[in-house]
Amino acid sequence: MAGEWIAYDIGLPDKPEVQELIDLTGDPVEVIVFRLLRLWGWSAMNTADGRARMTIPRLVRTCGADAAFWQAVAAVGWLEIDETDATVAIPGWDRRFSQAAKSRLQQADRATSYEDKRRRAGSPGAQAPEAPALKRGRGEERREEDPPPREAAPWKPESPEETWKAFRAAWNTGAAAGNRREWKPATPPDGWSDRLVEIGWGDKAEEAVKRLKTCRYFETPVTLVQFVGPRFVDLCLGGQYDAAKAKKGGREPEKAPPAVWTGDDAQRFEATKRKLVESLKEKS
Repeated sequence: MAGEWIAYDIGLPDKPEVQELIDLTGDPVEVIVFRLLRLWGWSAMNTADGRARMTIPRLVRTCGADAAFWQAVAAVGWLEIDETDATVAIPGWDRRFSQAAKSRLQQADRATSYEDKRRRAGSPGAQAPEAPALKRGRGEERREEDPPPREAAPWKPESPEETWKAFRAAWNTGAAAGNRREWKPATPPDGWSDRLVEIGWGDKAEEAVKRLKTCRYFETPVTLVQFVGPRFVDLCLGGQYDAAKAKKGGREPEKAPPAVWTGDDAQRFEATKRKLVESLKEKS
């Protein structure tokens, strides 16, 4: 399926787990990151929950490296290997990759099925849809069918195009407050795509937009180019822009000498004056 993507954390190479993998395997950081992205990308396209029937040799053949490397990934907590059941799983899949390709497709199918039931329930003579049936597999506890998907936040729909249109509308709507400048082009600024794939950036951006009115650092309204720049949202939420910018001051003027000399200054002045008078007498 062309055009699919997974979110990439720009700080991935510096995470403690990656640094530990460097120590365990001796591989360079760019090789480790690439192999991890191969694993996550394959899982996004072929699993719904990050768990797959996969032996270690098959994992090596699919994602590269060797058995020792993937054992090291398991040791740092980023992979679960069950050699008895011949499965591998990625811990925290729902939190990190809930919008992966196969997961999105299944979510769309559930949403379609739910809407079909609602339409049938609203037609004349139709009965209301039955409550979600309980299903149970071998060795599993009873659990309900997955509920219909929750509605996304107003400016965070599923597709990147819809996300941009909604965010631009929300940004321009608040521009009248004077703390941000209206964005007139129909296309997003440079840096938008980079920020959009950062995990959690959307939620942080929503809070940062609200904080702009408290940022006294900016003498002119914030532009969208500034806002989508690297680390702007984090710095804004961290309060780095709350205080007013310090004005550049010039060199302080030298203080004028006092009109009347006192103390040691007076003695030095008298001594200098006597030397000057004696020097003038000698010359005359």
